[in-house]
Amino acid sequence: MWIKLVRSILAPIIGYAVILVCTIEGFKPLGNIIHVSAPLRIHLAGALVAISSGMLGGLAAAFVAGRHPVWHASSVLIFLFIDTGTVLSRGSSDPAWFELMGAATLMGATVLGGVAYGVVSNRRKRAQPAVG
Repeated sequence: MWIKLVRSILAPIIGYAVILVCTIEGFKPLGNIIHVSAPLRIHLAGALVAISSGMLGGLAAAFVAGRHPVWHASSVLIFLFIDTGTVLSRGSSDPAWFELMGAATLMGATVLGGVAYGVVSNRRKRAQPAVG
């Protein structure tokens, strides 16, 4: 029981840490911050970084928890909401809708990572032969 509790607490923390590392490293070659005035190729690359980072963070949270993958991937959103609020409160040269769309992309991808983990783990469970 304690193990499940610890894993449930660690899941969003590790998922968020994975997202942090992936976005920091992924945005470095793009100039660290993507502005609304950036070229389309930079926007597309930034979207790819956000989607892959979110998916990996959701997968990590679901894997660490080991159960209820979508719930645990969704728990990472707590940290992402705080992060988004911080970004919006600091102000930016970009419009708020641009920052919110980036955050929504990352959040959606995070939940999708949990869904993907759930689908794959359910298929693996069904594919295992019955021991009898």
